[in-house]
Amino acid sequence: MGGLGGRILVGVDFSPAARRALHQARSLVRGQGGRLFLLHVIDGTAIGEIARLANLPEGDLRERLGHERRTRIEALLADLDDGAGDPPTQVLVAWGRPFEEIVRKAEDLSVDLIVLGTSGQSADIERALFGSTAEKVLRSSSRPVLCVPAD
Repeated sequence: MGGLGGRILVGVDFSPAARRALHQARSLVRGQGGRLFLLHVIDGTAIGEIARLANLPEGDLRERLGHERRTRIEALLADLDDGAGDPPTQVLVAWGRPFEEIVRKAEDLSVDLIVLGTSGQSADIERALFGSTAEKVLRSSSRPVLCVPAD
């Protein structure tokens, strides 16, 4: 596939589809002078309760989770390294509803393309009731979206 260059935002939820989406995005920008933004969104709706149960200040728990997710993304990048050279990449972690944060970050960063896996980690019942994150991003983003299946 030919290169695209530009600025690409990749949603990373650690699913097989997200892994393939990241691989696809890297191939689009490699050697084209493009830049990747890898975004993981943590849904923090229950963070206060989790912090209370863990007997941790909420800020400490947020910091720990953010660090853990960045470390996982960096490990994923290292695992995908094929020796062909990585494009410039920035790892981002955000808090909120995944589809809203993906759309917001895409606008804030003025990306040219959003790349998402089509089979994330949400439960089947959630997808049946509310639709997938990729579907919601497709409906609400003014940016082009490339959906990559898990297999």
